[in-house]
This record gives sequence, C-alpha cells and structure tokens, in this order.
Amino acid sequence: MRFRRVLLVNPPKVDQGGYKPSPLGILYLASYLRWKIHNTQVQVIDGAIDGEDAVISRIKTFKPDLIGVSALTPGRHQGLWVVREAKKIFPKVKSVMGNVHPTIMWKQMMTAYPEVDYIIRGEGEEALHELVVGYELRIIGNLVWRKRKKIVENKIRSMIKDIDSIPLPAWDLVNPSRYPPRGSGFENGVDLSHEVRFPLIFSRGCMGACTFCSSWMIWKGYRYRSGKCVADEIQMLYDRYTARHFVFQDDTLTGSRDEVISFCKEIIRRKLKIAIYGTTRADKVDPQLLKFMKRAGFYVLSYGIESGSPGMLKRINKRTELENNMRAIRITKQAGIRTNALMMYGLPGETAQDRKLTKKFLRKVKPDEIGTVGAVWLFPGTALYEQAKHAKLINDSFWLGKKPYQIYRGGIGKDKIDYLARVMDEVEWKFGKTLPFMAYKTLLAYKDRFLEKYLL
Repeated sequence: MRFRRVLLVNPPKVDQGGYKPSPLGILYLASYLRWKIHNTQVQVIDGAIDGEDAVISRIKTFKPDLIGVSALTPGRHQGLWVVREAKKIFPKVKSVMGNVHPTIMWKQMMTAYPEVDYIIRGEGEEALHELVVGYELRIIGNLVWRKRKKIVENKIRSMIKDIDSIPLPAWDLVNPSRYPPRGSGFENGVDLSHEVRFPLIFSRGCMGACTFCSSWMIWKGYRYRSGKCVADEIQMLYDRYTARHFVFQDDTLTGSRDEVISFCKEIIRRKLKIAIYGTTRADKVDPQLLKFMKRAGFYVLSYGIESGSPGMLKRINKRTELENNMRAIRITKQAGIRTNALMMYGLPGETAQDRKLTKKFLRKVKPDEIGTVGAVWLFPGTALYEQAKHAKLINDSFWLGKKPYQIYRGGIGKDKIDYLARVMDEVEWKFGKTLPFMAYKTLLAYKDRFLEKYLL
C-alpha cells in the first residue's frame, strides 16, 4: 500500500504546565517525508495550539489516507482520541502512532486499541518513509503491525548515524508566530516576554542512564550534529521567521564539547544577537566551554541535579558526583550564565537525612533557579517503573486508565506526597515550570514552610 496524503498530528490538550511548545518531532518527520517523496502530500496540525475542532476540520478537508499521531505517556489518550475521530470521519484511513509511549507500550496499545493500525518504535524518519512509499510491512524496521489477528513486531533498525543528513524541521507547515513566548526580561538584547522560543536539538540520545528516565533506553547511544549545521538552522530561523529566542531540548547538550564550541564560534562570527536556553549534565561543562556559550547568547543552563545526597545519586544511577554538581553551578555562574537546578522529591530509598543533605546542598550552591521541583513520576520503560511493579505499587494496566501518570510514593507518606503535588500544581500555575530561587522561598513561607521542612 502506498499513501498519498499524510497528516501528522500533535494531539490537543497536551501542553506542559500551561506552556505549548511546538511539535519538533513531527516537523522533522514531515521534512524527511517531503525530502524523500515528491508525489505525496504531507500536512501537520498542532492540536495543542489549534484545538480539537481544528483537528477535526483539518481531517475533513485534507482527507488523509494515513494519519500519524505523536503520543507521550501523559497524552496517550489524547492521541487515541485523534485516531478515533479520524476513523469516524473516514473509516478506511490508516493510523500510525509513535513517540515514547507507543515505543515502550506497543504490545498493550496494539492489543487494547484496534483502531491503531501501526506503531513505529524509536526513531521514526526512515520507518515512516518506508511505510508511506509502500515497502513490504515485514521488512520495515521499528514497525509494529497487524497480520490478520496477529500483532507482528519487526526488528529494531539501526539509528541514523549522520543526523546532519536529516532535513531541518518543516516550520512552513505550522505558523510559528502562534506559539507563546517563554520567559521575562531581556537577555542579550532579546525581550523574552515577546519572542517565540524556538526549539532545537543538537543531539539525539543521552549519556546518562538514570533509573527514572527512559530516554537512554529508547535512543540507545548518543549522536550529535555538527556545530555548523546547528548554526545554519538558527540562521535560517533568524532570517525567515525573525527568531531570536531558542531552547535546546537535548538531554545532554554539551556531550560533544568541540562541536558546541564550533557552534558558538559560528554564532559569534555571524554576529547573531540571540538568547539561548539549554540543559546538560554537570560533568560535561568546563570554564572555556562556558565562556564561549556565554558569548554566543546562552543565558540559562539547567542541570539535572536531582538530589544533594551522594547516596541518592548512586541509587538513581546518576553517574555524577556531588562535587561535579557543585562545580558546574559555580563555574556557570562565574561565566555569567544563570543556573537552574532540576530537583526531585520522594526518590526511592530517600530518607530524612537525604533531604537534609539536599537542603544543605541548595543553600550552599544557591542556584539562580530551581526547576521542576516535584515528586517522582513513574513512567514505563524506566528502571524505577520496573522496581515499582516488582513492589506491586503499579502494573501495566494503569496505562489503560485515564490518569496521565502515577506518583512514586515509596517510603514517604501519601499525605506528604499529595500535598507536595498540590503545591507544585500551584507553582506551575503561578510561576511556570522554572521557579526563581527567591520566588521559591516566598512560596515556602506562604505554604507553612512545608517544603522547607522536607526539601529545602
């Protein structure tokens, strides 16, 4: 079967704490299809921005013969809603789902939801291309499909080695100006409160193997783009869409030190006045690298600190030492870049002493911001999830229900975790995902200093 009209959909109601980032993954898929196939029409609709009615309207007007839907775990049911609505309108339309949740829970999804015709596991560009042009289903790597009543799981294919070869995201298929700004104040001459924040990736994969994360398992390794390729992408967005604010969505932005420096030199040479937000590992920065990053426009670096307890860092397989975390925050601040410490509460095996150590750590290093302060979410595909299943705290049937996620409560009273979750909901509503340090202290006082007792 060959598909002539492909509609790629980011489901509605999948915003992140009120923020609606553009769907970079499906923009990559769209650009790859258009690069490889010239007689197939490809469209993208972002339901998170346009809403349910617009998704239905686009399905009716475009009349796709294949609808592709991206689904993170919290938004899995919204993705299924898109598939069902499409099949109500056009019963013969085929559906394919991808992204993290279908990649990991493919067997459950194909068994429980007959409306899903195909699932693409992991990296999707090559598999989707082969599905669209009509390769035999049995030879398409990463594909899960149906052969009569049997669910067939094909072999996992090799990753694309040269990710510079993947065409840049198809920004022309969405309206970038509709995405909201992110931030406040001026950075490098850029007014963050008025500029759309464009997402980028420098790499695919992660150098870590944390027990609470599935990224390393899905991507299986770490690949990176050349600095010039990334600079060319920013130049295109700068010229074509007047983009000035950027965020790297990498798990480990600085995994290739030399290429990041090359990128920074390109931005400096081109005299682009931009503001850049990034996230990386604390053991992957040094003063010289940070000096170049500051000159290129980086204004905040987030570090996955998680805990101030050396014992907890070992338990979650963080593969970094407390000294690395302290040094990273110190030298980043010295370079003139703000620091954001990403922390977690309620990690498995965490004790009152561990929380005291975290409190001591944060007060000592004084990060400029504390981001994503929250309880641990259990997600399939993580070592922590398997531990929780073994302890009978959760099982796979949970994902057939409507709750977006489950909070890990091992070792900590349910009342404390539930209270923390309510506090964090208010934090997200009032401040967004990233919370300035002083604002956080103010919130602590407002909330009867509950969190200070247990975290700070």
